[in-house]
Amino acid sequence: MFPVIIQAFRASGRLPGEGVCSLRFAMGSRKSLPQEVPGITAPPRPLVFSIILPVYNEAGVLGQTLAGLPEAGDVEIIVVDGGSADRTREVAAGFPRARLLTGARGRGSQMNLGARAARGRFLVFLHADTLLGPEHLAALHRAAADPAFAAGAFELKLTPPLPALDFIAWGANRRSRLLGLPYGDQVLILRRDLFAKLGGFRRERPEDLDLVIRARRYARLRILTPPAASSGRKWLEQGYFRTTMRNWLFFTRHLAERLFTRRWVKDRL
Repeated sequence: MFPVIIQAFRASGRLPGEGVCSLRFAMGSRKSLPQEVPGITAPPRPLVFSIILPVYNEAGVLGQTLAGLPEAGDVEIIVVDGGSADRTREVAAGFPRARLLTGARGRGSQMNLGARAARGRFLVFLHADTLLGPEHLAALHRAAADPAFAAGAFELKLTPPLPALDFIAWGANRRSRLLGLPYGDQVLILRRDLFAKLGGFRRERPEDLDLVIRARRYARLRILTPPAASSGRKWLEQGYFRTTMRNWLFFTRHLAERLFTRRWVKDRL
């Protein structure tokens, strides 16, 4: 009997079940339509992170930093040059993913210019001699997934791996965790609305420490891992003791000025 039925379907030009499938589709089958339609592209992912690099005469290190940044649809890269006399702008122009801006020299002013042009929900301020890779982007995504996260930085690792630089990085990480005072070479991260509320960086140095101290009034700074690898070139070029003592004296002087003078009361951006 079944061969007779099959022959009848073949004579009609349809296979068994075709009429039923057509009826189900017309009545609203639950079978999903193709997810990709030729000629129609998915909308771009919203930008989450704007990585901002203030640079001045950094042609020797900028290429390695830009090349190491992971490619992601929710990340933009902004290089702000302060009027370099070397090939810094040419190096930046060699990376199509990076948007190059030019402004007045001054790290605070350059970072503010980059922040004004940024479109990401989080602003990530990166020094030209500090490296970020896919593992750091993963840490940023984990932090950004927490609605309470508004500010932070990475632990520090100084390169090349030398005992003296390891000890200096250890001290910087202890300062960051115990006092909540990371420096700019630890990749400062601020949510856009908090950065706007603070009014951005000051022009005066130390612009990074000043911003961190002001941000602590509104948010707990979170220290992320893995450590960001930053060049120890200033210690190697200028001496371990001299550079460390100068940093600590600068730090102490800044805190004293905040306590005993009115120099840092009013924002002057």
